Amino acid sequence: MKKLFSYIPLAGMILLFLAACAGASTGASDPLDGTSWELWAFRKTKPIPGTTFTVTFEDGQVRGSAGCNSYGGSYQIDGDRIFVGEMVSTEMACLEPEGLMEQESYILEFLGDAQTFQVDEEQLQIFRSDG
Repeated sequence: MKKLFSYIPLAGMILLFLAACAGASTGASDPLDGTSWELWAFRKTKPIPGTTFTVTFEDGQVRGSAGCNSYGGSYQIDGDRIFVGEMVSTEMACLEPEGLMEQESYILEFLGDAQTFQVDEEQLQIFRSDG
């Protein structure tokens, strides 16, 4: 899996950086369909060492690993707008590494509030409103 660099604040936006994994987009109206990504940075920081957050978009469904739990839900694309439907996840509690559950909760909440996205080369940036 390739990785991205870091968090970049944009006026009124918070940003998640994700790096491309195997797979290529299969639909012109949905550039995310058939792609998989690994989180590289969020909130001006990298994920806790030893943890991995992944996301796969396929056939209107988003799914992945949040580090401890698996999650899934629906999504829709309209231009550069992304709408993520209600997500479900497993309910395991992971005590280590410290902070994993808080990180997981934040990232899943962020993904659920996604507003726009941008794919640039092998990088996916997801933005949400910060207001």
